This record gives sequence, C-alpha cells and structure tokens, in this order.
Amino acid sequence: DLHLSIRRQRQMCIRDSLTAGVFAAGPNIVMVMTDDQGYGDLSLHGNPWIKTPNMDRIANEGAQFDRFFVQPSCAPTRAALLSGRFPTRTGVTGVTRGYEFMRGEEVTIAELLRDAGYATGCFGKWHNGGNWPYHPNAQGFDEFVGFCGGHWNDYFDPILERNGTSFQAHGFIADIITDYAIEFIEREHEADERPFFCYVPYNTPHTPASVPVDKWRQWADRTDVEDPFNRAMYALVENVDDNMGRLLAKLEELEILDDTVFIFLTDNGPNSARFNGGMLGRKATVHEGGVRVPLFVRWPERIQAGLMVKPNVAHIDLLPTLSRIAGIENLEGKTLPLDGMDVTPLLYGQDDFEMPERNLFVWRKPESWSIRTSRYRATETMLHDLWEDPGQKNNLAKAQPQFHAELVENYRGWEAQATDEAPVLLPLPIGYEEWPTVTLKAHEMDIFPGIDEGINYSGKKGFAHQWIERWSNPEAYAARPIKVLAGGRYRVRLRYACPEDAVGSVFRLSAGSASLDIPIQDSWVSAPHGAAEQVIKTQGAYLSREWRDLDAGELVLAEGTHSLELRAVKMPGVEMPNIKALIFERL
Repeated sequence: DLHLSIRRQRQMCIRDSLTAGVFAAGPNIVMVMTDDQGYGDLSLHGNPWIKTPNMDRIANEGAQFDRFFVQPSCAPTRAALLSGRFPTRTGVTGVTRGYEFMRGEEVTIAELLRDAGYATGCFGKWHNGGNWPYHPNAQGFDEFVGFCGGHWNDYFDPILERNGTSFQAHGFIADIITDYAIEFIEREHEADERPFFCYVPYNTPHTPASVPVDKWRQWADRTDVEDPFNRAMYALVENVDDNMGRLLAKLEELEILDDTVFIFLTDNGPNSARFNGGMLGRKATVHEGGVRVPLFVRWPERIQAGLMVKPNVAHIDLLPTLSRIAGIENLEGKTLPLDGMDVTPLLYGQDDFEMPERNLFVWRKPESWSIRTSRYRATETMLHDLWEDPGQKNNLAKAQPQFHAELVENYRGWEAQATDEAPVLLPLPIGYEEWPTVTLKAHEMDIFPGIDEGINYSGKKGFAHQWIERWSNPEAYAARPIKVLAGGRYRVRLRYACPEDAVGSVFRLSAGSASLDIPIQDSWVSAPHGAAEQVIKTQGAYLSREWRDLDAGELVLAEGTHSLELRAVKMPGVEMPNIKALIFERL
C-alpha cells in the first residue's frame, strides 16, 4: 500500500507540473562515477604515478570528503546511491545471476528529480536490471545510453542500447558514453526549459584491460609500475579523467559550469593489489580499502573551494542531500524509508551543525560483513581503530572484547531488519505494456543441481555475457522465478549454439501448467573470442560469440509468479546445445 501510494503521488505531481508548465528552479547536477577505481587511483591522494588533473580539480575547487563509504562491489553501491537505502533493502544482494536487480518500487533520485521538473539522463553502466521495471527508463531516467549488465566485454565499437533499443556504436566505450552525455547536456541547455540531472556511471577501469591505443602507448613500457595490469588500469583511469575534462569543458563553453553541481565518486575499492593509501583491502572486501572511496563535490555558488569534510558520509546520503539541493520538500512522503541523511550542512560549512553519531553497514554475503562507527570498524573476528591504525594492522577484538561484542550485536540488530536470511532472487517480470519483449539471459538463471554437476556456465560464476554449456546431465536444468503481469500468449525464441552431434536435442520450457517442447534441428557453431585486451588478467573471462535465434513457438502463461524451467527431454549427443538467452514477446 505504501508503494502504491508513493507511485500515485508521483504521478499526480508529474501531471500537475506538466499541466501548469512548472519546472524546477534547482541547479543542474552532473554526477560522475567510475568503476573499480580505488581511493588511491588519484594523484590528489598521493599516487606518484598517475595523473588525474580533472578529478583533482573537482576536489580543489569544491569539497573533498575525507571518509566516504560505499559497498565493496558495483551493483550494491549503485542501488544504495540511487535509492538512499542500504542495498539489501532494495533487493540487490549480488552482482550477477539476477541478484543485482533493484526492486521496481524503489524510488530513485532520478525519479525524484524528474518529478520535480528535471530532465534526467543516464549514460554508462547501469547494473541494476535490464528489463522493466528494473531498467533505467523505468527508474526515472528520460534518456539512457549504455548497458545494463555488470560489465561490457568489448570496449571498442561496442553494441550498446539507447532506451531499450540496441545499436552499433563506434569508438572507445568511455569516449562514446561521454559523447552522449555531452549531447544530452547541450540539448537540455538549448531547450532552456528546465535543469538537468546527468548521471555518468563509467564502466572503466573495470576489466577487461582494454585501453585506447594512444593512452596505452603512454603506459606500455613504464618501468616505474611493475605490474602490466596495474599499468592498464592507470591508463584507463587517465582516459576517464580526460573524458571528465571534456564534460567540464562543455559546461564551461555553455557558461553553466559554476551553476552546476558537479559530483565525482567511485563505486568500490581497486580491482587489483595496487596503491590504495595504505588501507587494508580492495574490491570485494569489507575492510576500509574495499569501501572507502573518493567523493568530491564542486558548486561555487554554495560550496567553498578546498573544503575538507571530516565526518563519515556514505552512498546512502546522496539522495537526501541532492534532494535538498534541488529544493525537493517532504521527502519522507515521496520515498520508501531512507537510511541516508541530508549532509548539505557539511557541504555548506555550517559551523553550528554537529554530525550525529551513527553506524554504517557493509554486507557482501551473510558471512562477510563489517560495521563502521565514526572511529572503529568491526567484523565478526576483528576490531580496528581507524584513527590510530588506518592500515588495520592491530586487531583489538581480544583487547576490547566488550566493545567488540557491542558492535557485533549492533550489526546483528541491523542485519535482522535489513537483510533476508538468505539472498532472495527477484522474479523476472513479463507482461508489462511498456516492455512487450523480455530477454532472460542465461547467466540470470540458476542451474541445478549445481555448477560442475553436469551443467555449467561458460565461466565460474555466471557473470554477464556468459552462457550455459557442458550440459551433460539429463536431469540437470536451469530455472528462474518469473512474475507474469498479463496472462496470455507469448512467442518464445531460444538463442543457442549447437554442434552437429547435438542436433536433434529437445528442450522443454515450462512455467506453471504451461510447457513448450523445443527441438533443435540445425547446428550452429561459432568459436568464442576474447576481448581486445592489452593485458589478460583471467584467460577466457570475457568471451563472446555469435548465436542463432530459434523461433520456438508459443507459450500460454498464466498470470502470477512461477518457476520458469528449461529441461533436457532428449540428448542425442554427449551434451545439450549451449544456451545464451530466452526471449518472450507478448502477442
């Protein structure tokens, strides 16, 4: 009921604003986030090898947050940033297999700004679901150009999407993303009707280590950075910095830079063992080095240049803070209950504001978590004083057992009301009028009885772009919960590859009482190929290949929630064909 009430209220606000021709009076907002760039991947933070003049500029001409915290991986940070809530509340408990989907009823900062009269655009990596109502266009963005998965495996001339439609792009992916962001800024500035919110979540320096030729030429033979993978990551960071410079230059050219709130942050710690300010941990760890990242905010109208914000701030605070900056009132009636707080008093340098004591929580999985006070970080077995021991070298858990137990108990209390006992997979919705064609990718299905039990993903964990292969167990199957919004007839296509000896295989697709047998009558073989990487970190990790689409027939789906299952009915060869996706088109 609360979710429905919020949705109706927002719809009424949009209708009333459009009818009255009222647009927001707040400043333009540009928010740039990079992917897998750590705290130490900036010259400003003491890195002696890298040059990041544009990122440093935002800090020097605005506010630097000394201790800003996120989650240890991509999708959870994005969900918290967008919703103002800890990611477990939004349905996001992982980075792949559908566990990265953010519930459609979550109210995002984009929805709040759009409803307040802003033009909204997202350019880059979304990573919170690729079908309605998880898609960026369903979560408040008028314009989306980029991709929705956890990573992209082809940085040169990639196939991207624009508002749900795929297109062939040309160039290097970060440059392309910047081009579309600039196009959006120019268009909205020329229209001169309303302010804009331009969210630019770059997908670099995430792997693969694919670097533009001119940038790699500057780093390939550097001997001062021994690890070639780290050289590639630094080259990608500098490419992003160059592109940030293009955004700043465009805003200056349009004479709106100083009227724009420009935000820079990253989504988690570094994706390799490299310089990180002496902190313990990196990406995917719950320690300081995995979750403490840069946050810089430039807005000369209200923020003093060179301001250093000392109190702990987190990703969940950006939604209420930006809402305040944009002049959005009565926030508690427009969102689900927020975990974050408005920290504009810190940005505005209000001397009479005292940050309340609070704890911040990191949840990666049930057995991997931490709690952060203003001074300490604790896990189940560790306690560190981050003021006296920033490198987390001295474990105080045994020296201060009572205090450690209090923090663990505090975490357990939060965990009981903010997480499920086990991660819950959100169902894939089928039947929205706004999204008549739904693609269920193979890596978004769970496989049973399990990995290496006669069925596998092409990679270990089923990351984006991978497929189901080595299906040799006739009893094995793939499944995914679905929610059918509109019962009726759906045309089904199967995206597959099949060697000659597997021709004649038959799959059975079922959901509830409906089932469809799918015979494979034609072979389709295409060799995988890797990404164009200068440095290969994990052999075969980013494979891609050509696939064939088979019109499999019609499936009559009943309204409601079902387990969609793909099973083997006939296996003439040693393995079933490889599966890339199932596509459902409402008839």
